[in-house]
Amino acid sequence: MKNKIFLIATIFLINTKLYCENLLIEARDITLDKTKKVTVFENDVILKTDNKTVKSEFAEYYKEKEEVILKNNVYAKDNFNNIIETEFAKFNNLKGIFNTLGPTKLITSENYTLEGKDLFFDEINKIVRSDKSSILEDSSGNKIYLENFEYLVSENIFKSIGLIKIIDQLNNEYEFSQVYIDTKKKELLATDIKAFLKNENFKINKKNDPRIFANTMKLGQDKSSFSKSIFTLCEYKEGEKCPPWTLKAKTMSHDNKTKTIYYNNATVKVYDIPIFYFPYLSHPDPTVKRRSGFLPPLFSDSKNLGAGFTIPYFWALGEDKNFTLTNRLFIDENPLFMGEYHQAFKNTNFLMDFGFTEGYKKTSKTKKPGDKSHFFGKLISNLKKDNDSESSLIITTQTVSDDKYLKLYKIKSNLADYNKDTLENSLNYTYSEDDFFLGINGSVFETLNSGYNDKYEYIFPEIVLNKNIFSDEKLGSFSFQTNLKSHNYDTNKLTNFIINDLNWESNDTFIDSKINNKFFGKLRNINYEAKNVKIYKEDTTNEIFGAIAMLSKIDLQKNNNNGVLHLLTPKTFLRLSPGSMRKEESGSRLTPDDAFNIDRLSDINNFETGNSLSLGFDYEIKKNDLDKFNFSVAQIISEKENKKMGTKTSMDEKLSDLVGSTKFSINEKINFNHQFAIDQNYQEINYNDFGINLDFQNLDIDFNYIEEDKHIGNQEYFKTKLSYKNKDKSLIKFETKRNLITNSSEFYDLSYEYINDCLRAGLVYRREFYNDSELEAENSLMFNITLIPFGNINSPKINK
Repeated sequence: MKNKIFLIATIFLINTKLYCENLLIEARDITLDKTKKVTVFENDVILKTDNKTVKSEFAEYYKEKEEVILKNNVYAKDNFNNIIETEFAKFNNLKGIFNTLGPTKLITSENYTLEGKDLFFDEINKIVRSDKSSILEDSSGNKIYLENFEYLVSENIFKSIGLIKIIDQLNNEYEFSQVYIDTKKKELLATDIKAFLKNENFKINKKNDPRIFANTMKLGQDKSSFSKSIFTLCEYKEGEKCPPWTLKAKTMSHDNKTKTIYYNNATVKVYDIPIFYFPYLSHPDPTVKRRSGFLPPLFSDSKNLGAGFTIPYFWALGEDKNFTLTNRLFIDENPLFMGEYHQAFKNTNFLMDFGFTEGYKKTSKTKKPGDKSHFFGKLISNLKKDNDSESSLIITTQTVSDDKYLKLYKIKSNLADYNKDTLENSLNYTYSEDDFFLGINGSVFETLNSGYNDKYEYIFPEIVLNKNIFSDEKLGSFSFQTNLKSHNYDTNKLTNFIINDLNWESNDTFIDSKINNKFFGKLRNINYEAKNVKIYKEDTTNEIFGAIAMLSKIDLQKNNNNGVLHLLTPKTFLRLSPGSMRKEESGSRLTPDDAFNIDRLSDINNFETGNSLSLGFDYEIKKNDLDKFNFSVAQIISEKENKKMGTKTSMDEKLSDLVGSTKFSINEKINFNHQFAIDQNYQEINYNDFGINLDFQNLDIDFNYIEEDKHIGNQEYFKTKLSYKNKDKSLIKFETKRNLITNSSEFYDLSYEYINDCLRAGLVYRREFYNDSELEAENSLMFNITLIPFGNINSPKINK
């Protein structure tokens, strides 16, 4: 009878709620243990208090202690919507304490997730804490590693003291000794900051270790700030007292909305020595691709203009256009104002570059008064591009008010280059298909060199049409080309040419697999009229020239067992061309490749005639498919002297110069090259060009010796470039060019630089040996330092 009563009581308790003051527990299965005074709840257990709701699969309730032990899939949610997930937890109803044992996940009401263990939840004081290591992650994926923490539930604030580390979503790392995190405001306040910016956007060099050290840091959704901060980009070295350069600021802040970094009371230091102070400084953060603002300034000094500095300002006028205004301010001379404008259209790019200055303040016989200016422009348009054809249009305009202006101010940009002596105004259109090409061009050239009676040269129109007629396995390939060119120069000299070329090239034919023959044919029709040009007739003239040629080669090879392959190719080139050509006043030095070409003149307006035979050979050594040695030599034997050929080519004689070229690689570090031309008597050298390149781990040497004699020229000089880099990353460079005929140097540069990932510093000595009207040669010694990525700082030059 007692067992029946107990069974009835047990059934009665199933799915029944148990109330204990402010505690409510329910489950599918409930068991009473009167001996241990424990109630066991199983399957879909739900525990409710005034402050939270807890779910689990198993619970034991101890009535005397008012304590509940929860196991298996424990899920707790408080009235603030904070969630705790674990496998084992205890809840003391009398003390209002909920604590977990083992791995635990805490999800705050603001979607911050904490992975930790052994959490202690004080319901009375509304605090969650743990003295075990944990990881806190916000909704953006930033991870915070904590040795301990305390979470103020009602205030939504995390606190921690000890070694604290953050790895944000961009892989940047931060270390603190104390942190406060307001999860509702999305703000973080920390002290003793070490921030290592691993994001590649912050780096200029792979070795860079951008970092910020500060007393305090405040990170928010819209703005972040550092107090008493030090920033550097330089590589981090353990035990290093100070990096090559630092930027120290009273406050450093980052505006997330404007993507801008601001500095107040900023000092730039080089090896802890202050060199610049900025009361206020700002620049875009690395995520900004283009932004309006000042670019790094440049300080300079020259003998012709004196000391000055450049302040460029960049305007981002839109995604497709920008403008840069550059002000060059001089202490003793009038300023120079320059501008660059770039705009990109769908299939077109437009660039414009201009400048203006009032010229010299103090004038002299060489320094003439007057304004100076330039205007350069370029438009590049891809009119059509598809699988079958493409066409483009390029328009170029260049003008300056003074011949020495570009060199005087050393103007160099995307369009302007002070090293060039010719200005170009042109229009060029091209259209091409697989077997067709059309080019239309009109140009006006202006020389900036002194001593020309007429500075202008006009070429308009200039049309090139090229058509591949057909290709056949038996007959070879035929192509047709037309060139139309009208040329006006030296004021009253005019030539109009229409040149038609019919070209034929056979396929290779082999005899006994080693002898290779190939045939060439060329028919040229020249139509021209000329005025005031001595070498051309005044009347309209029509000329027809033609040539046929046969190239024969014997391919010989020897393969050694050690992987060395020797290739010897003797060659003959028989060229037949009847008729008589016009006197050729131009022409360039003969090379081995030219000797085996059917069209050996650089001037398309003329054509080489006469019968000739070219003899020569190529010799090559390869090791493991790499070229180790190349040698080519050739000589042309003509049936008759042809005094109408250009003298420089040596093809005006029956025997041309013996010409050759050599390339020799001892290994990857030592390379030689040599080009020569030996007179037909094989005793005198008319041309000698010898070069050597030594590329060792720390030493790089380029030496070049050139000698020209007799019909080729009259000069002899050598150029040397040497650079040496030692282990401490210092670099020594030396460069010179010396004229051996006059026994004088044109220039030499000597520099010493210290280089690392974020700084270049050194001494530069430059000596020039020329005077160009108002431009004086400069001999100078200057200290230069470049802070990467901010720009250059140059000391005033010490001029001699």
